[in-house]
Amino acid sequence: MNKMLISGGAGFIGSEFARQALLNDFNIAIVDSLTYAGDLKRIDHIKNRLKFFNCDISDFESLKKVFINFKPEIVVHFAAETHVDRSILNPHIFIKTNIIGTQNMLELSKDALFVNISTDEVYGDLSENDASFMENSCLKPSSPYSTSKASQDMLGRAYARTYNANVITIRPSNNYGPWQYPEKLIPVVIYKALQNEPIPVYAQGKNIREWTFVEDCAKAILQLIKKRCANEIFNLGSGIEKQNIEVVKSILALLNKSESLINYVKDRPGHDFRYSLDSTKLKKTISISFTNFEQGIEKTVKWYLDNKDWLFEKAKELKDYWHTVYKSKN
Repeated sequence: MNKMLISGGAGFIGSEFARQALLNDFNIAIVDSLTYAGDLKRIDHIKNRLKFFNCDISDFESLKKVFINFKPEIVVHFAAETHVDRSILNPHIFIKTNIIGTQNMLELSKDALFVNISTDEVYGDLSENDASFMENSCLKPSSPYSTSKASQDMLGRAYARTYNANVITIRPSNNYGPWQYPEKLIPVVIYKALQNEPIPVYAQGKNIREWTFVEDCAKAILQLIKKRCANEIFNLGSGIEKQNIEVVKSILALLNKSESLINYVKDRPGHDFRYSLDSTKLKKTISISFTNFEQGIEKTVKWYLDNKDWLFEKAKELKDYWHTVYKSKN
């Protein structure tokens, strides 16, 4: 059983997973609609070892042709609109891709092992002293993005129960690492610091996220697939929690840039305070060690320094978007 279809395989996490899958001798195909966040450069060095289908997963008939052509035995579903700020500006595309697209993927995957990549954000948020979320915690999504992902998550479990589909549900924490599109915190900070531009930080930067290096996330997902943990839910987090402002300051230190670049901006509407996962079940199921944050962020910064052309090219696309999203507190 080694024919694997990866949706969103030209995206940040999906492309890293594709690299790991090839290292483990899977026969892979990627389906990706190449929206602003998708980029074939991420898979350029492996393109001769896979099939690629340019297809919007919300288009059922086009997607059906992909499944007929490739006949996957395993389907790993990364394709999604993922940025909270964009979901606040335009919820429609999140409903279309994350809910309708997922339903199409599930409908065509009834005979395959389906790996549904959810998010820690489906749980809502925590206070600083609350216990971490467990797999049986209630889903209380806060944003249009997390609500669409909770719908995706529940659709997968509904197909498992109603149609006896084999579905693994995985809820990762915030990923970071090479090739992340610079609308996310870490590459935004790196780009702005390199340009000596003000670095936007919501409120006072006290919001807390759990940070997982993308390579670790991909390897963990692959191990769960190999164990065929169907109809199970897994939290996937490193246990490393950092305030956003801590992350910003660590990047500035690595780049030898002044903290005076930090620009506190008006908070995101409905901004979740803290995400934290209890990943005990994952650690009991597979053998996994997580990159510590100091090593991971150093690797990440180095990658962006070595690939400034890519970073700067992508940043050009974001000028108007940044102006819309990051508003002065004054």
